[in-house]
Amino acid sequence: MVSTVSSPDKAELTARAGADLVVNYTDADAADQVRAFAPRFDRIVEVALGPNLELDLSVAGPETVVVTYAADGPDPVLPVRACMTANVTLRFILLYNVPASALRQAAADITAALEEGALTGLPVHHFGLDDCATAHEAVEGRAVGKVIIDLA
Repeated sequence: MVSTVSSPDKAELTARAGADLVVNYTDADAADQVRAFAPRFDRIVEVALGPNLELDLSVAGPETVVVTYAADGPDPVLPVRACMTANVTLRFILLYNVPASALRQAAADITAALEEGALTGLPVHHFGLDDCATAHEAVEGRAVGKVIIDLA
């Protein structure tokens, strides 16, 4: 599995989680680094389609499916000719519209993976209720991990 990240902290976390290759997508040679691992990919799971579409297309090939489930940043400009040339499928997922049966199965699969120790946890940043503004600043600052406000 290849993972692209935007910071050294995220790279370390991703490597610990088991990625075979971690590439900072802001590197000028990010596509070359990814292609050195494998010339093309069948599945790409994307959380920032706009900023990463060019990289995705550079490692895509016929029948590659790019799945995106987040809308971070501005809407992408779709390079129709490049998408046609790569012969990719773009699939957009909104979790609120996923069938309940699929969500139940996903929850069961994740629970089983957690019980087996197959998943690694993310760093957790705790804030008290009086520190809501600081917690919000941590989220805006893209804190690596989860930001939690403790109510008690």
